[in-house]
Amino acid sequence: MTAPRPLRSRTDAWGPPAATPDPLGMTGREILQGTLEGRFPGVPILGALGFRLAEVGDGIVVFEGEAGDQLLDPAGGVYGGFMATLLESALGAAVLTRLAGGTRSTSVKIGIDIHRAVRGDTGKLRCEGTAIHVGPTTASAEARLIGAEDGDLYAQATSMYAILRML
Repeated sequence: MTAPRPLRSRTDAWGPPAATPDPLGMTGREILQGTLEGRFPGVPILGALGFRLAEVGDGIVVFEGEAGDQLLDPAGGVYGGFMATLLESALGAAVLTRLAGGTRSTSVKIGIDIHRAVRGDTGKLRCEGTAIHVGPTTASAEARLIGAEDGDLYAQATSMYAILRML
C-alpha cells in the first residue's frame, strides 16, 4: 500500500466585471490595453486557468502562464479543454484588437490541432493570437500555444467570427 499523497489547495479570487467609462464606445484594443495596464479587470476564466494577458498589439495578443496539476486528466496530461480555452481566448482577443467602438465579435467556427500533451510540469506557456482578416461582417484568426522555454508547439487553432454591431 502506498502512502496517501498530500493534498494541495488553490484559491482564486475575482470581482464582478468592472464598468468601463463607455465600453461600447471604446475600441477593442483600448479595452484590452486597459486590461493589460490594470485599469480594467482581467477575464476571470484566464485567472482560474493560471494565465494572464501579456501583450497587446494591432491584431496580435499574447497570453502567458503555466498549467498546474489541478488541470490533469486521468492519464496525467492536461485536459484538452484547457488548451482550447486558451486558444479561443487568443483568437477572439486578436480579432478584438482590430474592432472599432460599437462592434464586437462572436465565434462561429473554431478548429484546433493538438500536437503534444501539456503536463502539470510543462512550465511556462505562451498563447499567441493573430488576426488574419477583419472585415465589416466577418473576421478570421489563428493562434499557437508554445512552450516559452523550449519553443515547442503544443497546439494551434484557426477561427472564423461574425462581426456584430452593438449600437
